[in-house]
Amino acid sequence: MVATGAIVVVNGLNPLSLMALAMGGALAQLAVGIAMLPKLSSKNAQNRLNAPLPLTARAEHPATANSTDDIPTPGDFKIYRQAELNRTTASLKANGAILIAGEDGSGKSVLAGAVVENLQDEGFMVAFIEPATPKQMLLEIAHQFDIPTEDLEGKSLTADKLKRAIADFLESNTAFLVLDDAHACDAKFRMWLKQLKRNGVPMLLLATDPPRSDVFINVPRIELKPLPEHAIREIMVQTAIERGIELKPSELSKLQERAGGNPMLAARAVDEEYLGLELEGADHRRYFDITPLILLVGVVFVVMRFIGLGTSDQALYIFGGIAAAIFLGLSRLLYNLPRESQRIR
Repeated sequence: MVATGAIVVVNGLNPLSLMALAMGGALAQLAVGIAMLPKLSSKNAQNRLNAPLPLTARAEHPATANSTDDIPTPGDFKIYRQAELNRTTASLKANGAILIAGEDGSGKSVLAGAVVENLQDEGFMVAFIEPATPKQMLLEIAHQFDIPTEDLEGKSLTADKLKRAIADFLESNTAFLVLDDAHACDAKFRMWLKQLKRNGVPMLLLATDPPRSDVFINVPRIELKPLPEHAIREIMVQTAIERGIELKPSELSKLQERAGGNPMLAARAVDEEYLGLELEGADHRRYFDITPLILLVGVVFVVMRFIGLGTSDQALYIFGGIAAAIFLGLSRLLYNLPRESQRIR
């Protein structure tokens, strides 16, 4: 009965309407199909074949034997975000505040450690603190700057007196504050940081999805993007060497798809392989942006509606109107979804 009804409806349309209807249906199926596919971390198969091979595999390939210098030896440190490191250091030296935002495991703490090391090598005083209670963080800052935490009578300074002592020290000395996971700090503590920023105190804040309020609202930010494939491959190769395991290029490619561009997930994927854990699927959630395709499908259905109006085809006119309304709502829904960098965890 359903098939008979469908045939009657199709027979009632003119060839132009049938062509528009078929085009709209094909685009809708394509949009749904693409939306269900996860985004692979590699661009194509050729990039995988040309990607750096592990050291054990390079011994079997003389053509790549001389390129092992690009991969750090076990225990060596390599910074993969040199541009961000230079910009951050320059901003701090200019008595500015800067925010580094990125997903968990993207390398914020590693980058901050490199910044602190560079500043300390140049003789600057730096206090690196992590989230705790406001009083504990104030005490940690005071200890790292060698600021007295007791008064002349030997009593511990209150939080307000510690804030005043630290502010006075920063006003008369060139020193830097580096706060990891600043989004997890108490709101009142962040307001105090905002006051320090107004007074010109240079500070580096690290945060995952920072709120658009208090100190975060007016601090220039650097968004850490996923690392390129060659960097993730080097991290995985180095981790495999440290674990004493050998990974074939095909195994590295499979693990790399699970890690995406996240360096922490890359190391974790190798650890899971080392432990013999069988995991399916990707550890990240990166998707194609199909919003333009959805909008294109909506335009097609609007055109179908006008075609139905011009040809007095009531069925095509009604179908195009309903479909256009559905796709308009779907496009608004996709527009309100979090960005890709906020969806990866």
